[in-house]
Amino acid sequence: MVMRLALCLLLLPLPALAEGRLELDLIARPTHKEIVVGEMVPVTLRGIYERSIAREDLVIAPTDAFDWIQLAQDDWHRERIDGRSYMVMERKLALFPKRSGPGRFGPAEHSLTIITAASQRAEAMVRASPIELSVGAFPMERGWKFAASDVTLQDDLSTDPAALEDGATVTRTVTLRAHGVLPEMLPPRPVVSENWLITFAAPVERQLELTPDGPVASVTWTWQFRPETGEPGVLEPVVIPYFDTETRQMAQVEIPALPIGYASFKENQVDAGRFSAGSRWLLAAAFLAGLGAGAAVLARWYRPDRARLVAARLVRHWSPVPRWHLRQAARSGDLLALRGAAEQYLRPEEAVDPALRHAALARLDAAIYGRGPAVFDTARFAADLRRAARRGLRSTGSRPRPAPGAALPPPR
Repeated sequence: MVMRLALCLLLLPLPALAEGRLELDLIARPTHKEIVVGEMVPVTLRGIYERSIAREDLVIAPTDAFDWIQLAQDDWHRERIDGRSYMVMERKLALFPKRSGPGRFGPAEHSLTIITAASQRAEAMVRASPIELSVGAFPMERGWKFAASDVTLQDDLSTDPAALEDGATVTRTVTLRAHGVLPEMLPPRPVVSENWLITFAAPVERQLELTPDGPVASVTWTWQFRPETGEPGVLEPVVIPYFDTETRQMAQVEIPALPIGYASFKENQVDAGRFSAGSRWLLAAAFLAGLGAGAAVLARWYRPDRARLVAARLVRHWSPVPRWHLRQAARSGDLLALRGAAEQYLRPEEAVDPALRHAALARLDAAIYGRGPAVFDTARFAADLRRAARRGLRSTGSRPRPAPGAALPPPR
């Protein structure tokens, strides 16, 4: 037994006997048992050295399975372990798996110049074995993939985009911020391209902040928007999905919709002949008064029921109220409201071409009760109904002329 111990001591390198305890370990501390692609894995590289260190050089072997970053400067400090004082080195790392399946990180080698018990310099090499990590697939197959926590989105506007001055632009700045992710892992800038909008996009800004709990990354997108014609338009919302490393579920943040237009557009509508709300009601009252007088005259020359029918046709054609209700219902997309407005605008007995009115209403009923397509063209429906109303007016809108040889009924 004594001979074996002596043989083992002879096999050890002489410097190692003088170096004392020299250890280096890679320690992974994942926040969850099942990590996914792109999720941060905290790792600590810890060295325990019994001797004082005069020089050191730490090298980690390259790997294609992980991206990684050092979170802070190496922490060198004295620590008492098992009653003895040791020099301890700790390096905090953050690993990011690049693909699913098993992945290896390391090894690491620490080249040291130590001070021996005899106050002499000696070279030593300490090696940390690699660590193995099992990585799961990202939950979403398509689209940009990133895993993070505490994801926030800030949307800033330089002015009210829906009430721009003529020729003015609005600057939109969107900042996406996430914990536990690198800047290049955040998604690219959304594409904004509309025919009615002039768009200027500034260069993308990406920033990184290192904290003891991991990296905090942010990306800033800046656009300048100017309407092409001034007519109001709306930019659709943009949804940004991500894997929440705390809830272990897919989540999302959204860039909200943005209405853009010139404030003078409505004023130009009035100047071009589109009356304001007050003017519409005054005009409607004037029309109704005139139509009432015309209906009284017609009642002297025609049968009362005929006079009422003609008057109703004239009211529905010339009064802006039914037409306004029809237009508003078509713009709102409320199919039930559109059905009621259509009945008010053009009744069955008032249409000379019932087929056109019937076909339009049949399409609307099919959309309401689920027999038609999912998207109903309200603009086309309103146009068809207006054409039917105009045809009816040409038949009976003016005073009817009797056929040749026909006698007018005697006045009453």
